[in-house]
Amino acid sequence: MNRQKYFIAFLLFFQLELNIEFSQAQINFTQFQDQHTFSQASQFMPSLIGEGIRKYKITFFDFYGAAANSSFSLTQLNKLSEIKIWSNNTVDSLLNNLKTENTIYAGGNFSFLNVSFNINKHKRKFMSFAVGTRERLDLNMLYSHNLISLLLKGNKQFSGETVNLSPLSINFLQCTDYYFGMKTLLSFKVGKKTLLKLKPALQFHYLTSMANVYSKKSDIALYTQQDGRELNLNYDYDLYIASPGNNMETHGIFGDVTVKDITKNLFSGVGSGKSFDFGLGADVNDWIKISMAVTDVGSITFKNHAMKYSGNGEIKFDGFSTDYTETESSFKSQADSMLSLLKPTIENAEYKVPLATKYFTNVSFNLLKKRKKNGMVYFRHTFNVTYIKGFKNYLNATTTPLMALGYNYSIGNILNAGITTSKGRISGTTAGANISVQMGHYQLWCNSNNLLPFIGQQNAKGIDGAVGMGMEF
Repeated sequence: MNRQKYFIAFLLFFQLELNIEFSQAQINFTQFQDQHTFSQASQFMPSLIGEGIRKYKITFFDFYGAAANSSFSLTQLNKLSEIKIWSNNTVDSLLNNLKTENTIYAGGNFSFLNVSFNINKHKRKFMSFAVGTRERLDLNMLYSHNLISLLLKGNKQFSGETVNLSPLSINFLQCTDYYFGMKTLLSFKVGKKTLLKLKPALQFHYLTSMANVYSKKSDIALYTQQDGRELNLNYDYDLYIASPGNNMETHGIFGDVTVKDITKNLFSGVGSGKSFDFGLGADVNDWIKISMAVTDVGSITFKNHAMKYSGNGEIKFDGFSTDYTETESSFKSQADSMLSLLKPTIENAEYKVPLATKYFTNVSFNLLKKRKKNGMVYFRHTFNVTYIKGFKNYLNATTTPLMALGYNYSIGNILNAGITTSKGRISGTTAGANISVQMGHYQLWCNSNNLLPFIGQQNAKGIDGAVGMGMEF
């Protein structure tokens, strides 16, 4: 059956091809537990700015990314792709794996340059700063169980009822992020033996974007009469698209994109905006460290090269008119007339797109404090608990929270290695690892939140990874 093949091909494209070719990610929470990658983690947790470095650190590059889906493991997708003839059991098995709302995600970050440095007062850290730029890409798609059930089993199953086919939305955002962050350190004596350090932090981002797809609204409902004589389809959607191309209303949804258009808008983009990250850290005698943050509070506005595709209405279908005088062209005319009702209204429209606001909490328990000859402090053992939650299912944020546990072991802060496990967000259960090494002033690191595709594909719904290099002084 062709429709099943198209559906599986679609899922395989996002899950397998994006895993291999994009290898992009959501949030690299594994970096929260490795002292060598605190500078990179500070892009999500501002209270980590200046942590893990003596004076300053320069990151030359840090690539991090992943792909994931919420419903199917790699093993399940491989089995479905090998089935040549689909049975009712096959369809039922596929539908049983779907949730009410399902997500497909691909995205990532590439840091071109990150500089972090500390300012001391009375030989103690007083202020810390970070400045840098990175490229951000995020794509997510939401689709419903009802919609896939309709495509695979038809509408007879919904006879006599109105079913909601939403959500059906796609969101994509590319942006170049120029950021500046700062943190201060406030110390307080609590009793005779407790030193409490508070670390309020703020990060400002200036964002430019070359391309965006924003599903602001997408409501679809289908009613099938009890006797099946009539179908009523109600739809109401607003889709906004921005790109450097011209003639978007006549040359496809992204318009006629040329190299000249891309070069012209390379730095300024076709949209720009601002956002803030708010962070707060608390250290209790350095043994317990708590970091909290709310990130990506802001938006990007698209003025030029921006289009709105919208539709609102109802289609009633009770079959085609037939008699002995009807011709093939007449049937085609009736079908075209009905489909024309679904065609969107297209207009130039300035619009504002929100960012994927998220909340973070990280708690680390540190054992065996060590101090090197150069004054650098590190811990032999670090245990981590991380909690992440988005305010809506959008781009790299999900309302399904993530809880992660991690452990990192440090050998003289020269070689750091650790493991993580998590549950939640899109991929469900994951297992990852990190390793980093410092050779003189040079640092190299790689890590992954999810290595299950290499361990057991029957439980793997996604993959991610990171690699980077920098110098610490």
